[in-house]
Amino acid sequence: MNKIKTLAVLLSLITVVILPMTVAAQVAPLEPITTVAGIETILENVLGWLNVFFYIIATIFIILAAFKYLTAQGDQEKVKAAKSMLIYAIVAIVIALVAGGVANIIGNLIGGGAAPPA
Repeated sequence: MNKIKTLAVLLSLITVVILPMTVAAQVAPLEPITTVAGIETILENVLGWLNVFFYIIATIFIILAAFKYLTAQGDQEKVKAAKSMLIYAIVAIVIALVAGGVANIIGNLIGGGAAPPA
């Protein structure tokens, strides 16, 4: 039975993580990096994927906090742990949103941004 669980986890991991990566790798062929703009593009892509991954993890933690809260059965310690887990997940999402916003604001200030409407 233990081998079946291990096999199921492995197949799930391959299906969820590895297959989409291989499809994405086949869609976009790699080009050699010849300029600083190429490095910037790669870093933007990596940070974009990390941002998406972060939000997925934060959402999973919110779901886990809700599950802990629902299964606490009135135990105040479990309720307290679930509430703190939920607060930490929400604070993490807010910090990520603010960090992304600050990066865009600074980029617009340095890069000049769009021209104001006439």
